[in-house]
Amino acid sequence: MNKKNLSIPGFFVDSLPDLSGTKCRELIRHIEIQAGAPYIYAWLKQLRVAPYSFDILDNRFRKSPEYIIENLPPLKIYSHFLLAFHVYAFEENKYIAGRFCVPVNPPVSRYLREMFVEYRIVEKETSAILWFKVRGWYNKDLASRGFFRIFSVVNFIMTRKQLQKIRKLAELLREGRIKKGTFNFTDYYPESGLLWWIFCRRKRCKGMIA
Repeated sequence: MNKKNLSIPGFFVDSLPDLSGTKCRELIRHIEIQAGAPYIYAWLKQLRVAPYSFDILDNRFRKSPEYIIENLPPLKIYSHFLLAFHVYAFEENKYIAGRFCVPVNPPVSRYLREMFVEYRIVEKETSAILWFKVRGWYNKDLASRGFFRIFSVVNFIMTRKQLQKIRKLAELLREGRIKKGTFNFTDYYPESGLLWWIFCRRKRCKGMIA
């Protein structure tokens, strides 16, 4: 679907204030899903335990669970989210916004000051658009601009894979072809994955899954 033919929704992260002395840079991705918001949101909540992208890079070779986790704790602010983020705000069946672990660790701190992400669902008559937005504040130097360009390419590859996976699972859930099961949280490693290693590297992040 061509983004030019779509009306880009308002995002929660758009309301966040700018940081002085920085340049705000944004990325927007989207995908159409033949399923309603509850079927999509069910998988967004599970981004707390698995990335649903390239598991070989971001999940210690473990496959992201393709079942609805019955023992998943309720979503709450500060829950660990998407490897190197924490849940910042959410509204059931509408959106989840995450804040990057701060302060940003070196060497990324030379370029990036702050980052937020948001997954937002916009329902249509028989389908929905899942939007993903990154809003980050970078230093104004040339090196920071180059870092953002590299990040944009990597983000495109990783996010495309993730959104396609969520689309597949949401449509299967709508068709009644997804099972339920319990998740073994002793095998849950929040300090893992390429994104965590490059950007976060924190042990015992505030806001664990439970």
